[in-house]
Amino acid sequence: MRRKMRYVPHARNRAIVYICALVSMIAYAIPRIPPLRHGLAGSFSMVWILFALLALASNVYFLVGADKERSRMLESQSLRAQPRDVEPTPRGGRQRSV
Repeated sequence: MRRKMRYVPHARNRAIVYICALVSMIAYAIPRIPPLRHGLAGSFSMVWILFALLALASNVYFLVGADKERSRMLESQSLRAQPRDVEPTPRGGRQRSV
């Protein structure tokens, strides 16, 4: 299944703002979260750090433009592929055997 890509105005500027906000949030919160030890507090700290890094990585991935390159690559592959003859399935969704 392919995702529909659409143009979003000022998306790069928004990604830069999000990255700056995430970096400032991480810099502010890291000294204040509980230390990484066994237990509930340490688990919370680990999950919070991983979630913040995931959000940061996704914005950097968007900013680099890897998603656009991937969509171009998929587009070129779909143009090269030959369309197959596919019979539609009956209304019930099951194919009948002969």
